[in-house]
Amino acid sequence: MQNENGISHIRMPPGSSGWIEATIQFVNAGEEDIGTFVDGCMELGAVGGAETAGEGEVEAGQEGPCGSCGPSTNVRVYFPESTGIPQSVDLLEAGIRSLQRSPRSPGMRARILQCRKIAREEWATRWKGGFPPEKVSALFWVVPPWESHPAISEGAVPLVLEPGQAFGTGKHCTTRHCLAFLEEVAGNEGGLPPSFLDVGCGSGILSIAARRLGAGRVVGLDIDPDALCVARRNLELNRIFGEVLLVNGSPACLRAGFDLIAANLDATTLLRHGVSLRSIVARGGVAILSGMLTEEAPGVLASFEEAGFRAVAEKTEHEEGWTSLLLRAP
Repeated sequence: MQNENGISHIRMPPGSSGWIEATIQFVNAGEEDIGTFVDGCMELGAVGGAETAGEGEVEAGQEGPCGSCGPSTNVRVYFPESTGIPQSVDLLEAGIRSLQRSPRSPGMRARILQCRKIAREEWATRWKGGFPPEKVSALFWVVPPWESHPAISEGAVPLVLEPGQAFGTGKHCTTRHCLAFLEEVAGNEGGLPPSFLDVGCGSGILSIAARRLGAGRVVGLDIDPDALCVARRNLELNRIFGEVLLVNGSPACLRAGFDLIAANLDATTLLRHGVSLRSIVARGGVAILSGMLTEEAPGVLASFEEAGFRAVAEKTEHEEGWTSLLLRAP
């Protein structure tokens, strides 16, 4: 998968004195709506965006939504200072109109709350505020690297991740499904099995979690070299760089059987690489399949059942319509 919901952090280019920062308020919007909007803005010239830490927070001088409007979320989108405020507003309004023509969430609305210039010094504080420590499963919290003493639950395990361009910061429910399945497998079997393959590893979050749960041999696989660079950085932040092998390629390039694999991709990719994925799961091994829409899950499941795999568990996020599967190999 690519950038999680199109929401990422961005770095200010050398010599730039600031940004154009716009705050957009979404009401009754799902993660996919927001991600589509930010991706669209980036195609129109924006350089990144970040969901604000507080859901529906209202800044000074801004009008909040009425209580009956529905749940609201604020998103900040950033344009180069050279774009100017009038053009930035025009681009944002075009993005809102485009999204409203085909929203995934019924009743979705969006409006621009604010558009202003911010200085380099304010930016340095601003973007970090969009990435507080966040609980992503029963055991794991995602923690940014600047949090030396994060406020997390007692007994929780931190996954230190640099917010960046690769998929897998724990915000999307498909990543959370995978983490929950890893915890369940570890709990049911007294720890993770000896070998784990993270297919489409992105940020490396699942590889890091697998090592924390005791997997001995961990391999992260991705066709995107940029994603592997992000994963390498995150492995370093978690001090396990030498404990995970990163491979640039597709499942077809691997031959060894793995006791456990996780493939957080999409239905089309899961089906296209189905033969390779099934062949690299060891006899009696476990496969976590994620990234598919709920209506696509039966087709993916059927293709694996034809090869002798059986469903063990399923997780579905009903509001957004995502399903993940836990399968046992023959």
